[in-house]
This record gives sequence, structure tokens and C-alpha cells, in this order.
Amino acid sequence: MFKRLYHLLRDLGVHRLFIGSLLLRAPFDFLSTVLAANLISRFIRVMELGQESALLPTFALFLGLTFLLFLYNMTIWATISLKLNILLQKRIRKKMLHNILGAEYEDVQCYSSGEWINRLNYDADRLYFYMLGPVNFMHMFIAMVNIILSSIILAFLNLPLLIVSIIITVPFTFLSCIVVVRKVPVFKKRAQEKFGEYTNWAEPVIRAKDAISVFGGEELVLKKVEETSLAMLSQNMKAHRATARAGLLNTLCGASVYVILLVLGGAMMGEAVESLAALLKITQYRGGVMRGVMIVNSAVNNMKQNRAGAERALDVLESSHSQSTSLSI
Repeated sequence: MFKRLYHLLRDLGVHRLFIGSLLLRAPFDFLSTVLAANLISRFIRVMELGQESALLPTFALFLGLTFLLFLYNMTIWATISLKLNILLQKRIRKKMLHNILGAEYEDVQCYSSGEWINRLNYDADRLYFYMLGPVNFMHMFIAMVNIILSSIILAFLNLPLLIVSIIITVPFTFLSCIVVVRKVPVFKKRAQEKFGEYTNWAEPVIRAKDAISVFGGEELVLKKVEETSLAMLSQNMKAHRATARAGLLNTLCGASVYVILLVLGGAMMGEAVESLAALLKITQYRGGVMRGVMIVNSAVNNMKQNRAGAERALDVLESSHSQSTSLSI
């Protein structure tokens, strides 16, 4: 799937922009974790030393660093990422429409008008959301960078805590991201197929109401609309239930880690923790790792939700019958 997406980005002429945006935004979560860990640690140390006069300058320093970090992120978002979002959405739809118009008659006849409308609209959106939508591929990459870097620092600060967190997190992550939601793309694909049928039957209700009434076809058409609507709802509900089970596993994962920390916290801290400031710094990095894991879980689940539509859109975009065209602006 990722290979197909890269080829698509390259064909659309936005692959360099996509990679640049990805790399520039990647450090944000980790740097935010570093700032939070050091801010809390520094505040506790200042209070332990009785240096109340240093509290305000310390706060001002970290406030300034936090402002610069968010200013950096917003600058990247308002320039490169925003341009990427606009170009990607525009060029996906332009290329899909071009491929459909340039397809052979036999290929067009393979699908109904409702199916083509569905692919050109809903599936194009799913493809975009798969890559750049809220908590999807780009957010997963940023979270993974945070997990790796925070884990490295946590390993130096307190290796037992990192090991226990991994032992608890990996099974829940495997169940949530692989086992529980593995059929979500299948359910979504079936729902999309039913949505195409629904569009085919719903369209005459609006455009040919008088003709249907003349020939006495209201009952038949409304029955077909109801059947396809319920079938689409059924498949979507299956996908939603699987996603809900994955969310439950994510919640249990986070709660289990805290329970283990309460039970075995003293033994894991050992003599490596020299003060309350060091302890809070360690827990901040552990929290950064766990937040990254939660984001990755959510991103994987959302990508599963969007994958069926994304693959259907890619089928059209990769059509071999399309004529070559320049999509540059």
C-alpha cells in the first residue's frame, strides 16, 4: 500500500513536498515531550533548593521555548503542509476525473453510474484522509519518531521502566492494530459497494419521480433503497464495533501500565532516581512513549477505516487506459 501511495505522490508531483513536510513536522512531539520533562524537573529542583526567585525566570524561559516550538510547527503547517493539502486534494480529483474520461467504454461499463460517483467523491476523500487526515499516516510517523527518541532517553534514565512498559504495551498494540481491526477494510469495502447500489436506486427517486409514479414503481424503488441502505449500515456497524473494541484495548493498555507502576514502582525506580525531580522527568518521558503508542494505535485504526476507499480510488488513479497529462499548476 505504501509503495502505491509513493508512486501516486510522485505521479502527482507532490512527493518532495510530502516528504519535506513529513520530516519537518516529525520532531514536534518529541521536542514537546523534552520541554515538558525538563520544565517539571527544573521547577522541582528550584523548589527543593529554595530558589523561589528563579521560578519566574524558569517559567519565562520554558514559555518562550514552547512558543518558539509551536511557532515553528504553525509555520510549517501554514506554508508547506497547507500547500501540500490543497495540491493533493486538487490533483487527486483532477487525475481521477481525467482517468475516468479517458477510459475505454468497456471499462466504464464495468461499474454503474452510482459506483463512479462514489469513487470520484467519497473514495477520493478516503485516499486523502488516509495520508493527511487527522490522526492518520503523517501523525503516525510523527508519533513513531517520538516513541523511538523518547524510548532511547528513557532507556538511559530507567531501563526497567521501559522494559515493563514494552512488555505490557506490545500485546495490547498487536491485538488492537492487527487482530481486532483486520477486517475493518473488508467491512468498509462492502459498505462502499452497497453505497454505489444505494446511489443507483436513490437517484431515480429524485430525477424520475413522475415516471416511477406513472408505472407504479414507487414500492419497488423504495424497497431497493431500504435494502441497500440497511446493508450499508450493517457493514458500517461491523466496522464501528471493531474500532470500538480496539479503543477498549487501547484504554486497557494505558490503565494497565499505570497499575503496574503503582504495584512495582518502587522496585523499578531503584536507586537510579536521586530525587523527585528525576522521578517526574522519567515519568514524563514514559508518558511521551505511551502517548505516541496511543496515537499510533488511533492512526492505524483510522487508516484501516479509510483503506478500502483509498484502494478503490487508487484503482482508478492507476488505470492504464488514461492518457498522459501534466498536472502541474
